[in-house]
Amino acid sequence: MMAIRNFRFHYFFLIIFLTVFSAAVAQEGSREDSLAHAGNSRRNAVYFADGLKERLAGNSERAIKYFQQALAADSTDHASMYELSELYARQGEINRAEQIMEKAAKLNPANKWYQIRLGQIYKHQGNYEAYADIYRKLLKDDPSNTDYFGELSSALLLLERYDEAITVFDEIERQIGVNEMLSLQKKQIYLSINKPKKAIQEIENLAAAFPYEVRYQAMLAELYRKNGDKKKAFEAYQQIKRLDPNDPYVHVSLYEYYMEEGELNNAFNELLLALANESLDIKTKLQIIPYWGNQQLPPDTLIKQARQIGELLTKTHPDNGFGYLMLADVYQDRKEYDNALKNYRAGLAIDSSVYRAWEGMLFAELNLQKYDRLALDAERAIKLFPEQPIPYLLGAFGYFDQKNFDQALKLLQTGQKLVFGNNVLLGEFYNYLAEVHHELGNDQESFRFYDKTLELNAENSVALNNYAYHLAGKGERLDEALKMAAKAVNLDPENVSNMDTYAWVYYKMGAYEDALYWIKKAVKLDDGASGTILEHYGDILYKLNEQSKALEYWKKAKATGESSELIDRKIEEGKLYE
Repeated sequence: MMAIRNFRFHYFFLIIFLTVFSAAVAQEGSREDSLAHAGNSRRNAVYFADGLKERLAGNSERAIKYFQQALAADSTDHASMYELSELYARQGEINRAEQIMEKAAKLNPANKWYQIRLGQIYKHQGNYEAYADIYRKLLKDDPSNTDYFGELSSALLLLERYDEAITVFDEIERQIGVNEMLSLQKKQIYLSINKPKKAIQEIENLAAAFPYEVRYQAMLAELYRKNGDKKKAFEAYQQIKRLDPNDPYVHVSLYEYYMEEGELNNAFNELLLALANESLDIKTKLQIIPYWGNQQLPPDTLIKQARQIGELLTKTHPDNGFGYLMLADVYQDRKEYDNALKNYRAGLAIDSSVYRAWEGMLFAELNLQKYDRLALDAERAIKLFPEQPIPYLLGAFGYFDQKNFDQALKLLQTGQKLVFGNNVLLGEFYNYLAEVHHELGNDQESFRFYDKTLELNAENSVALNNYAYHLAGKGERLDEALKMAAKAVNLDPENVSNMDTYAWVYYKMGAYEDALYWIKKAVKLDDGASGTILEHYGDILYKLNEQSKALEYWKKAKATGESSELIDRKIEEGKLYE
């Protein structure tokens, strides 16, 4: 039954509402007729009320129409002018808003809200003189209003009337007491007009009013430092330490202070304290570390301290890869490649977006001769950084060692296209393209790339040596090969491989005595000579009719495991086979 009664009640209310609404609609036309015969005062009041209703409903265009009609009924209606000013401003008609607001303020100069609205329009229009005048007038009527002082000071700053602005701020301060906003504003003004002592005095007053606020001591210290009062700056830093021993930023500030003073040991100690503080964000830490690395320190000291920094960062921020990468760089520099590789991998496991770390890891693997890992990790680096040429080159090294020459060739051909403005690097690509083509039996392509290498750098001793050796192996252009081998020896006289090539070119030319001279030098210089060099020694001795000695060196060559496929026949038959 209750549900039925409720239904009847709502139904009854709905009937009444619809009846009233229908009546209102029916009378709309008669309302305009009625207003036409009403007096100006009544028409003004009705249109103003309608304008307010439409403005509150968000119907700006209809509201403007009604307020304009209200003004048509009464041209002194400053309230409608005020409303129209706001509506015009909303539509971006600032000049129109200004004109009508000036009329309203003139008709009712005692209305502070009119003055405030007009002042804000002047500010928006860049008429700062008029903006300031408005608030000067308002302050005459209400001299204790700090909001008015704030607006006046803004106007004066925009007008660059700093002395007058300071006077205004002082008056506000007299009324409300020492205040951070006021003190900082006055400090900035004094600094802008080159009155640093006044700026310092403002912050000293602020720090005295709030003696336990660490930030104000930090501001003081900074001002003292910039103005050359290092003693007071140091005292302010010590005060911060007393107030808050765990404040991480004081260590950063003291670090910078000691750096400027050239007290590097003290600076480094403060740096370590800052890095060890877990409340100091990693971003700030990473910003100050490079500054330390720029110091002119002995290399051993710098490496030792870099290691301390890296270890601290990995401890306090184990989820950030920078500390691991810093340690990796230190170990790489010290040629501790196992530790370098370990830390590069740890850093990259956290953040794989650091290209420098990938390059460092690949070079560590190259130095450790981990060619299988080198090839795999180079491929991973290429997927992440396809525009970087070095992973292609290092990946090719890895594949070359595994005798996967096709994949090595593919990487080299792609990587060489990514080298711009670096002839040294491009020369490396050409040199290894020559080597890969040689292994694939593409001799003419191999020679072409050796030529391209030497065009870029005619003193590339590796390319000269290899080119000469391969020409000798083919028995082609031996005079050119001899010149290249001689040049390689002159460029790198301690390299036994160069001596061996020089000897081998002489051998191929039939100049066995010359060949013997250079092969002896190679063997003498390198006690652990390669099997190839020892086998060459034997071949040269055989040509000089020293067969027993030749057999001796062939056996030594076989023992190294690096000899040619013909070594067994040479030993078994005691004859030279080529």
